[in-house]
Amino acid sequence: MMSIHGQEEDIALQTRSIRDVIYEKLKEAILSEQYKAGHHLKERELAKQFGISTTPLKEALRRLEQEGLVTTSARRGTFVSSDIMNSVEEINWARSALEGVAARLAALKITDEEAGVLTDTTEQMRIYTEAKDTEQLIALNGHFHKLIRTYAKNNYIFQQIEAIHSFDRSFRKKALSHEDELERGFQEHYAIYQAIVAKDADLAEKLMIGHIRRTIEFVKESKAAAKAKS
Repeated sequence: MMSIHGQEEDIALQTRSIRDVIYEKLKEAILSEQYKAGHHLKERELAKQFGISTTPLKEALRRLEQEGLVTTSARRGTFVSSDIMNSVEEINWARSALEGVAARLAALKITDEEAGVLTDTTEQMRIYTEAKDTEQLIALNGHFHKLIRTYAKNNYIFQQIEAIHSFDRSFRKKALSHEDELERGFQEHYAIYQAIVAKDADLAEKLMIGHIRRTIEFVKESKAAAKAKS
């Protein structure tokens, strides 16, 4: 029997272009450091691995190069960038501004029913924070942010954030791998929730931007400390 994860991948392959699927798979492998800085991404080997021609693969690699995740040399080939942290950090700074606007709009537009859903989600986050259940928190944190950009009721903002959500997911996983970040992250999410349901747009935007940018700095500092120890 096919697993749910397998079904989701199968559906993705049916509803999205091969180029998009390969792009997401390669990006996730790079952001999760399955492919480390300097790794040679050999087109023929990857095409054989995915069972595709090199055409969609080249297109996927071109998109990754535009995002600063890979570098390509006409003679040497394509390699995972040695400057990924800066690229990811800069994209997440841009994301913080977008998510800040989403929080502002959600505070202005949220309905009582939507506030109830956000309340339930925040309470679930509290439960899993106390249980130190990182896996559930990663999923719930992502859901919390998606609810807010949905309640912003602005398709442009929603699509812009969705386009870079994988960078958010990568940072979230790295941040929540540190136990002391669980409670700190929850308290920040709870403050954002309170500002939104209180319809305090200025505070909601400020807290969202501050939360994301603090997380960026935390992950950056944690990575540097781990590197110094090794």
